[in-house]
Amino acid sequence: MKPRILVIGQLPPPVHGSNVMAERFMQALAANGYGCEIVEKTFSRSISEMEKISYRKVKMVPDLCRRVLSAVRGQRPDICVYFISVGLQSLLVDCLILWMLRKRNVPYVLYFHGKGYRTYESPHYFPLRPIVRTALKNAVGGLVLGERLKEDVSHCIPDHRLFVIPNGIPSLGAVQNVSPRKEGNGIVRVVFLSNLIPSKGPMRFLMMAKQVRPREPCVRFTLAGGHASEPYLHELKDFIAAKKLSDCVELPGPVYGREKEKLLREMDILVFPTSKETFGIVNLEAMQRGVPVVSSPVGAIPEVVRDGVSGYIVDPDDIEALADRVLRLVRDPELRLSMGNAGREIFEHNCSLDAYYRNTQRAVEFFMKRAVPEPPKRGCDSTSFFEEQ
Repeated sequence: MKPRILVIGQLPPPVHGSNVMAERFMQALAANGYGCEIVEKTFSRSISEMEKISYRKVKMVPDLCRRVLSAVRGQRPDICVYFISVGLQSLLVDCLILWMLRKRNVPYVLYFHGKGYRTYESPHYFPLRPIVRTALKNAVGGLVLGERLKEDVSHCIPDHRLFVIPNGIPSLGAVQNVSPRKEGNGIVRVVFLSNLIPSKGPMRFLMMAKQVRPREPCVRFTLAGGHASEPYLHELKDFIAAKKLSDCVELPGPVYGREKEKLLREMDILVFPTSKETFGIVNLEAMQRGVPVVSSPVGAIPEVVRDGVSGYIVDPDDIEALADRVLRLVRDPELRLSMGNAGREIFEHNCSLDAYYRNTQRAVEFFMKRAVPEPPKRGCDSTSFFEEQ
């Protein structure tokens, strides 16, 4: 009999990496035949509300606790997969819910989509350190998006209890020609596609565009994504106006559905100069289209975007290097073609939806072997998996 799995996380909206992958994880469990239920910890209704505390969010905590307890009693899960936050306020709520699971002997696996858990070891967070440590150390283990991300939690969860599961997205299927689109007028389209928040790098993208445009007038830039802050959006627009980029930079806003598909289909180069990312699903969306990617050496990105093979990895704050790599790709269509095809191959092998479904099944099997309580030691009555730290 397959195990019963309780998932605690947030589904879209808003649309961002962790929420999208929570939805995809549920689909993977169902595809593999597992009995599963999700308790949504929905605190933010939009990108602008994320990582902000409010009275409305505080009022939602007791209801979340009630729904978790109800699911535990009703489903009697064999294991819980918990999409854990990294922001302080959300993480404290997570620690409360994880304490409730421990008290009811529900073994849990932490699904890490953020980075920064080692930060809570610093003296600045001394009062909270034991709370965070206890939540992490008492996990059966953790799911991480890449080998490079193990170090962020290895002080609490050793490597043998961590399972690498790269993000996955639906494949386009058989593609006859995955080379970048070539227009008769010689225009090369360079695209940024993500939420317009500072850490994602939209201003770096515009600074790169300022350097590239005088040297290659054939380039057109698209800065696509929803904004979380009106002042920051105005800052981006003011930069475009001040640097006289209005004729070559377009801001279509958030793009979804057919509009997004059209943008992905027409782009020649993706540039994602993020400074704070764990994976970057948009990189996969470009790679499956056979588009080379210029991105950053953060999180697990270098494990997917292989420098010099499927694109370039560049320090996001080195605007000159960023512009240089983009210029190389703009000027060399054959290089775009070879890197794009290499990216497509990496995607199909490691990050397609089929690969994600296989990895999900392997991960569940991996953790179920570790979730069985050990026999009690002599002189101890408890068989709980958990040990309070």
